[in-house]
Amino acid sequence: MTDLRVLAVADSDSYLKWAAWTLARLRDDAGGGAVRVGAVVVRSPLAPTPDQARAAVAGSGLPVPRVLSPRGVARLVRDGGADVVLVAATGPVAELTARAIVAGTRRGARRPALVTGLPGMALPATAHGTGWRRWADAFVVHAPGEAGPYEDAFAAHGAAPVLPVARLPFLDVAPVGPTSVQGSPGAPHRVVVAAQAKVPATREDRVLLLDGLARLSDDGLEVVVKLRARAGERQTHNEPYPLDVLWDAEHRRLGRSAHDVVFAVGPMADHLTPGSALLTVSSTAALEALARGLPTVFLADFGIGAEQLNEQYAGSGCVRRLDEVAATLRAGGPAPDPDWCADGYLHPRDELGDVVRDLGGRAREGGLTPLDDVVPWSWPRHLWSRVRSALPVTVSARLTR
Repeated sequence: MTDLRVLAVADSDSYLKWAAWTLARLRDDAGGGAVRVGAVVVRSPLAPTPDQARAAVAGSGLPVPRVLSPRGVARLVRDGGADVVLVAATGPVAELTARAIVAGTRRGARRPALVTGLPGMALPATAHGTGWRRWADAFVVHAPGEAGPYEDAFAAHGAAPVLPVARLPFLDVAPVGPTSVQGSPGAPHRVVVAAQAKVPATREDRVLLLDGLARLSDDGLEVVVKLRARAGERQTHNEPYPLDVLWDAEHRRLGRSAHDVVFAVGPMADHLTPGSALLTVSSTAALEALARGLPTVFLADFGIGAEQLNEQYAGSGCVRRLDEVAATLRAGGPAPDPDWCADGYLHPRDELGDVVRDLGGRAREGGLTPLDDVVPWSWPRHLWSRVRSALPVTVSARLTR
């Protein structure tokens, strides 16, 4: 039997990272048959720059992918004979891509299986998020507690994709289990801050965050803000107040030296080194840090809840205010709650490989339920996404601003 062929289609830096590591897991899974993997980026305003793409695939063993239009993706799927397509993209682009794939294979005897998901913690399960993805054969969830809410959300659309539970794939670089979340010995000397585009949301709060981070340098800590993008680069979510730009504008008013806070880019894994701690409001980079046994703090200063995208961290045992961070890190902590780790995102389950092999086999046999069309969740948004994907990335990005 020939190798199973899995193609990932991504549209932004975070989705590409998730796709690359998911493919690496499928490729390296010794429990099933051989899997051939590949990835492309679908053209959109969110398409990562070459530097962002290199950072996203770093360590996965995959090359930097090429950029194709949705129709180009459909031709590649048809001509390359992909058995499974991992659609790793924001909702409207995921739907646009799936629609193109289904249209491109409609005249053939079979279609590929369509698998999708979100590149981090995915609660709450919303009607909007599942509406864009109701065509999926499988939707990956990353914690046992996500399966029930997503089953209900898809059912509201009359859809019932398979919901395999699989831990976030970029946690595979470190063992996931009780021994990996006990914390590193000694107090860290360096704080890595996982910057986020959406939280804190206001300019005022983002300046307050920077001021609090700068104060950590007074306690002898090196403060490094790990950016998702440099000025002018796009990312999954629009960032109206980039932290590095704000720091340049505000550090003198705050009475701080420009060197009190350092800004860096590149793969997050390169920054999560021994002697470091991770600070964030809600970034999934925290899970990478916890998997490596590094002290990790979820900042409570800006609230805990759905708006801050951090309600899943409430029971972690690692929530602190900025003014508590220095003392907490001097004590070598905080220590994550073991039950929260096991019940949440630091579990050992991986059901994705079996699901992909089953769906891929059914796709080869023409046994998947036919999809005559992927009806847009929102026609206006769909048409806008089609226009943007048809334009050069630079032009499309200008239209989005």
